[in-house]
Amino acid sequence: MFSFINFLQSILRKLQKNKGVWFTILTVASVIGVLVSISLMNIMTTDVSKKTYMEVHEVEITQLDNILDTKYDSLLSMGGVIAMDPDVIANIKSKSDKSLNDRLSNIAKNINERVNIDPIIVRYYAKDYTSTLGENTKYADLVMSTTTSISGIVVDSNGIRLIGITPILDANVTIGAIEVSQDVASLRNTFESLGKEFAFILNKSQMVFIGLETKQGNTQDISEKYKIFFHKYNPQFFTNIRKINLEKLQQTKYNITPSYYTTYEEAVNINGKPIGLFIIGESAQEANSFVNITKNLISSVTTVALGLVISLILFMF
Repeated sequence: MFSFINFLQSILRKLQKNKGVWFTILTVASVIGVLVSISLMNIMTTDVSKKTYMEVHEVEITQLDNILDTKYDSLLSMGGVIAMDPDVIANIKSKSDKSLNDRLSNIAKNINERVNIDPIIVRYYAKDYTSTLGENTKYADLVMSTTTSISGIVVDSNGIRLIGITPILDANVTIGAIEVSQDVASLRNTFESLGKEFAFILNKSQMVFIGLETKQGNTQDISEKYKIFFHKYNPQFFTNIRKINLEKLQQTKYNITPSYYTTYEEAVNINGKPIGLFIIGESAQEANSFVNITKNLISSVTTVALGLVISLILFMF
């Protein structure tokens, strides 16, 4: 062991006497050290960036779920109040279809004007007869048979809607159900109030359920698989979505461009079947956006660490 150490020391002494070779070796070693340090720091900072963006993805999805829960609770609460309206109950019992539809239209109009929310649609279902607005849906029949409220997303002739269906009771007997709904695009206003963007893209397989009048001239292809009701969303964010490789987005969970951080959550209908994607975006252009803050922080850490490495190498000389 000692002989090996002595051997190394003798080599170093010989190299130090030949200053040209010695400095060449130190220079090469320094360059290699800097390159290795830069590579390691790039790997570490890239990993930190990915973890940060994934954490933001999780936050966005949790926020979306909370917003949806709040929205469904609101729709069901409105439905519950309407279901207790004496005129609604009396009209269903007397099968006064026109009077009941007029009453519900007025209720919806008053709510839309006074509460200043995104427009709601109110319709009813009767247990013992069919409304002129159409046959009972299977969701309404389920509510009337179980006396349990349900909520979720449906795709039908009126488009993509968030709905809440509540039973109508008379003397503890179910006589019908009230459905209160809003367009899924109503979520845009909620997200914009939080300084974010929102859009919903629909699986093309669902287009057969949407009425011709609702979809004609109002949709554009996003990919081979998805369409969007483009006029309902921010044009800049719509343009951003069109540039994204959605298959890659579904693998990586997020996408970064100079304009937006974009993430998504799969949307399922009231039956639990996939129907499209909720797309959420956050501007990356402002100096105080989390994307720029993350980039600047990582850049600063990298610069400081690299400076320390170079200083240490120079000290060796």
